[in-house]
Amino acid sequence: MNYESLLELIKKRRSIRRFKPDPIPDEYVDKIIEAARWAPSGANSQPWEFIVVKKEELRKRIIEPIMEYANLVHKAELTREPRLRLEWRGGPGFVRAPVFILLCGDVRTKDAYPLLITLQRGSSHFASSLANAFLYMTLVATTLGLGSQWVSATATPYVQSIIKDLLKIPKELEIYDMLAVGYPDFEPKPRLVRAKEEMIHYDYYDEGKSRTDEKVNDFIAQLRG
Repeated sequence: MNYESLLELIKKRRSIRRFKPDPIPDEYVDKIIEAARWAPSGANSQPWEFIVVKKEELRKRIIEPIMEYANLVHKAELTREPRLRLEWRGGPGFVRAPVFILLCGDVRTKDAYPLLITLQRGSSHFASSLANAFLYMTLVATTLGLGSQWVSATATPYVQSIIKDLLKIPKELEIYDMLAVGYPDFEPKPRLVRAKEEMIHYDYYDEGKSRTDEKVNDFIAQLRG
């Protein structure tokens, strides 16, 4: 693959929040995971475990605590300045996705890092390793004509405790996040991306490009819009 093809794939990847209920081939799920297991990880620790959930009953039970958490998120958003509030969509948008892939990390693999890194930055290296695998999953899903949604609520303490008990996930594993996968049921709007010139600094940080708090808030408001 050349650079242009890779960049086009990266631009094409989008978060999908409405899915068709149509099943997806098992081979597609296998391809997503096959790529993810080759992701870079700290000290090649490969902390990942993948739990694929296709049973409708289990998916519904996973959605329940996420919905409870979403209601709390909505209430908290109402305390923010209106233009910075995240839009409330009335519930998780992935409910019809036919496959959930939970990416879990084995915390014991942190011992693979050099001792000082384990003591100082072990958790960040662990999270970065899992983020790499997760990103690979989203990109492969895109190549297969699938949509995906990064469901971060699964990593919150309450939701995680419920899901771990439901799926019998051992205590040594932490849920990093969940990827909902399926065929998209809508065409997402064009993505707002900051201008490249605004974010590149050569040799030293260019103070002339420094953003004020007001500019950052204006950008967030644009995202919300």
